[in-house]
Amino acid sequence: MFKKITLLSIFLTVNFLFSQTVTTVSDGNFYDGIGQDSLGNIYCSDFSGDSVFKYSIEGIVTTFASGFSSPNGIGVNEQDEIFICDASANTIFKYSLNGTLITNYTIGINNPTGIKNIPGTTDMLIVEYNNDTLKRLTLDGTISTLFSGFPLNGPSGIAFINGETFISNYDDRKIMRFKDRNMTLLNQLPATAPNNNVLGFLTASNDQLYATLPGAHQIYTINPISGNATLYAGSIQGSANGDISAATFNFPNGILADTANNRIYVSDAGTSNLRIIENVTLSTSEFETNTINLSIFADRKSDMIGIKANLNSSEKINIKIYEITGKQVFSKDYSVSNLAFFETINKNTFNSGTYIVLFTQDNVLSSKKITL
Repeated sequence: MFKKITLLSIFLTVNFLFSQTVTTVSDGNFYDGIGQDSLGNIYCSDFSGDSVFKYSIEGIVTTFASGFSSPNGIGVNEQDEIFICDASANTIFKYSLNGTLITNYTIGINNPTGIKNIPGTTDMLIVEYNNDTLKRLTLDGTISTLFSGFPLNGPSGIAFINGETFISNYDDRKIMRFKDRNMTLLNQLPATAPNNNVLGFLTASNDQLYATLPGAHQIYTINPISGNATLYAGSIQGSANGDISAATFNFPNGILADTANNRIYVSDAGTSNLRIIENVTLSTSEFETNTINLSIFADRKSDMIGIKANLNSSEKINIKIYEITGKQVFSKDYSVSNLAFFETINKNTFNSGTYIVLFTQDNVLSSKKITL
């Protein structure tokens, strides 16, 4: 037993010697949705233009296809066919790896923004922005509706973890679990940007969800079990490379995990550059040791909101509260005298409604929703 633990410790130590770093590809115009074929080539749409660009495994950028109205989400099926959403043209185009157009789908398609291959099948999952609709496209071209309406609100992101499906909304930054034809809220990311408080796209790596907040120039991880959200990368608007803790992003939008190579690809809409995050090795168990076990409740016997957290350090903390519209209504720093943290806030200062509570300590962020 001792030998097994020692070997595991050595493995984890070596694993973390390779820090996560960010580099930039400046050729081409990488603006929006991202897809990847089985060879490892990357495809990214230029929503502000009319083309889809390819970043090959050799590091060469070429134009893969052009002539679109507003290319958006990209997906690749198990047969390495490339699906490209053209949102304003109400069309999904299907291409071969060599860039030959195979077919397009227009009947039953309305404003598609995201498309991904359903694991273990040749079918594609589609989200439609204007319709707030989730659809399935089979290999024979059959399109069926799986879900429509609330809580979808301008959906764009799709990700899969261990057979479960997750969908994200562009408009209100909500991330939901889709199961048995039901949508349940997992988290709503904070509205901390001065404007453009939207969620770009969603991906999954090592049992974690990753989502971009373009207006905040940040990327978050979301635990698919607890729903806890943690700031993963980004701080201010910029294009700094290097260690993930110092790297900055410029309206990060598209995001795609390359789990085979421990990478995450991000399209910076502000510069139309492709950003590559290397050595992404975080797993669920490792992630949990760096999160804050947070619980928030409204005490019915008093006029107080209770906030409890099991902390990992004695560093000071900050609590911010936002209205669902993104307006900040509370912010306060707290010194830590006990790792079993507990604080109350008078709820009479808030109107009835739904709020997002952000709890930050030592660059680790957790968020919870509360309705008063």
